[in-house]
Amino acid sequence: MKKTFIQNEIWTLTFGAAFQRASIYNSNATDLEKKHFKTKLRGDVENMVSAQYDKPVDENQHIENIYKISDYSQLFASILQGGKLNFGVSQKILNLYLKYQWCLGNTPEPPHFPVDRRIQENINFKPIVSWTKFQDKNDYMNIINFVRDKLNKHQSIAEFELYHYQRRVPTN
Repeated sequence: MKKTFIQNEIWTLTFGAAFQRASIYNSNATDLEKKHFKTKLRGDVENMVSAQYDKPVDENQHIENIYKISDYSQLFASILQGGKLNFGVSQKILNLYLKYQWCLGNTPEPPHFPVDRRIQENINFKPIVSWTKFQDKNDYMNIINFVRDKLNKHQSIAEFELYHYQRRVPTN
């Protein structure tokens, strides 16, 4: 029950972060269709992660997996803006889910990190690129490579992002 609870919480956070600013649904999408889509997408991503991310995955395979999520979403084209999830939303889903799993000790360190506005601001990446609009890997990889150039020799990309990511925490 504890594992199920944590997994459900992780998916609530993952979908919330990936979908809240992205306007992914058509206006005619029903709540039942949205729920069905998220359930199926979750299963697809969990299957991918359990089949491939039990060991380190190289960058090319990871990018291919992001495209696979976008491709899979086309099965739900009737409820999605543009007929599918774009690369930006797909990378946010996979990278955020992997980040949570890595932090819990369930998977090896992921090859990348969730690219969003906050991390771009925190690393002083200019100009800020709207991750919700990424159609392919180009802008995404520009940000990943920008971080790669800032690494010290004892730090990975995922560790760098974890250190530089700051959630807004309320203060008293």
